[in-house]
Amino acid sequence: MIERSQLKGVVVPLVTPLHEDGVTVNTAALQQLVDRLIRQGAHGIFVGGTTGEIWALDEVQWERMVVAGVEACANRVPFYAGVSHPSTAGAVARVRRAAKLGVDVVVSLAPYYTPPSQIDIIRHFTALAQVGDLPVLIYQFPGIVKTSITLPTYEALADIPNIVGVKDSQADVTEFRHMIERLRADGRDFRLFLGTDALTDVAVLLGAQGTVPSIGNIAMPHLAEAFAAAQASDWPRSAAAQLKINRLKAVYRVAATESWGDGFIVGLKAALEILGVPVGPPAAPLRACNADERQQIAALLRAAELL
Repeated sequence: MIERSQLKGVVVPLVTPLHEDGVTVNTAALQQLVDRLIRQGAHGIFVGGTTGEIWALDEVQWERMVVAGVEACANRVPFYAGVSHPSTAGAVARVRRAAKLGVDVVVSLAPYYTPPSQIDIIRHFTALAQVGDLPVLIYQFPGIVKTSITLPTYEALADIPNIVGVKDSQADVTEFRHMIERLRADGRDFRLFLGTDALTDVAVLLGAQGTVPSIGNIAMPHLAEAFAAAQASDWPRSAAAQLKINRLKAVYRVAATESWGDGFIVGLKAALEILGVPVGPPAAPLRACNADERQQIAALLRAAELL
């Protein structure tokens, strides 16, 4: 079983490479992407998150993705697998399967579709923690779940064995600071990750163990520099690397429409294709970038010194 102290640094939430049918997981491309990111300094690999289009994968494709990820990581860095599901029963089934497949940590949203109460959230994560010995990382994303986990709920969950921390993607730095103050009280080792692209230096300054940035799929060299510099308290160097990352986020806007979140998945997949990683198209109903959009994204990658 992995030690909590190993859960730290820049953990990249992978896009899910698909074949041209937009359905079948491309395991060779996933392994190529994992190798690339570890070489570039990623401290952990996370599949099956929002960036990985988890809503588009059935159980067969989910398992195909997890098996390929475990093999690609080969114990070089911790491997995190998303087990989120609209129901507790569905998430529990994925935790059981993840344990058999060699996953290091499971990551879960609270049940979504029907907004859960705080008591529902406690019941859900308690059930996941009781499946076996796998560490459970809570995934806080009110935009999907439609309910925000409160500090008292976190405090109750932090006392449950196997619940090791949280990936917080609600983009509220003030709340995140309160979480650190309350959830680290009395020396408690509760791992806190800020789920953002733009605040590597701020996350370290606040006391987070790490970040989970979608932009890491394409900007891992700059993220590794920003994180290492922040840990060394070299704030000007960290801020300079973070500025390159923030400018690169324009990739998300190239193909964005009115649909929630479409631009970042479409942009990341196009950027990775340009960088030589054949991750394929987004899952339907999202579309792939056209030729003009790909040219714009290539220009952004060159400006960021990544191409």
